[in-house]
Amino acid sequence: MSAATGHSHDPATPYAFDNDAPHADELLGSLGEMCDEYTTARLDRLGVAEGARCLEVGAGAGTIAAWLADRVGPQGEVIATDVKPQHVRPHPRLTVMRHNVAVDPMPAGSFDLIHARAVLQHLPQRREVLARLAGSLAPGGVLLVEELEARWAGAVLDTPDPRAHEVFAAYEDGIRAVLRANGNDPYWGRQVHAAMTATGLTRVETEAWQRSWHGGTGVGLLAHFGSRELAPQLVQAGMAAEELRLLAGISLDPRVVMLGIPLLSTSGVRAE
Repeated sequence: MSAATGHSHDPATPYAFDNDAPHADELLGSLGEMCDEYTTARLDRLGVAEGARCLEVGAGAGTIAAWLADRVGPQGEVIATDVKPQHVRPHPRLTVMRHNVAVDPMPAGSFDLIHARAVLQHLPQRREVLARLAGSLAPGGVLLVEELEARWAGAVLDTPDPRAHEVFAAYEDGIRAVLRANGNDPYWGRQVHAAMTATGLTRVETEAWQRSWHGGTGVGLLAHFGSRELAPQLVQAGMAAEELRLLAGISLDPRVVMLGIPLLSTSGVRAE
């Protein structure tokens, strides 16, 4: 995302989710609803100074890029990149750039902060991209890489329909198969810490975040729109059409309570 920031189907970057898909806007919105409250708190603790120069990779709907633009003030600069950036809302201090981080040259100059959420996990070149991002930091600059884990089995905390547990277990198997077929590494989030350290970044720290959501909000919407977008691939991966129909309804049922899928958030600092 970007599970999803959602990107193009390009041989070099075979994202499972596409920003041109019919429900891309809703999918990106659900990702933001689920994760933005944590991501902005994490960024706040890391520190975003007035006048800072920031890069948001795989900006998706642009909610984090806009938050950064508000924080850096009129003397700062935020560049938001995406291979399909049409969902990024305009902001007076935000530069939106069509950019494929896997193959295109990095924007010139160095950055005080670089953030990428649910992006690198979709890239076969994820380690090389991480090293390039680290190399684009200014001395003392911070790289924050956040990745989602597709852990849907066991996510249902409360439900009037006991079939929900089995349906979401099947969804985990299906979506992991689809993501792997598109070059995603479902365990990459737990490798970021060591990968950052290997690039020479210092003060590397990893946090994990989850909270509960009722159906029709947050992770429920992410499951609803994600399963609809990937339905043909999920059926090919072994999910039954009836399971997808059940999931679509259960994920919107306000009586259902689900634990959001884990977000692993890893930061590192370039030495002064």
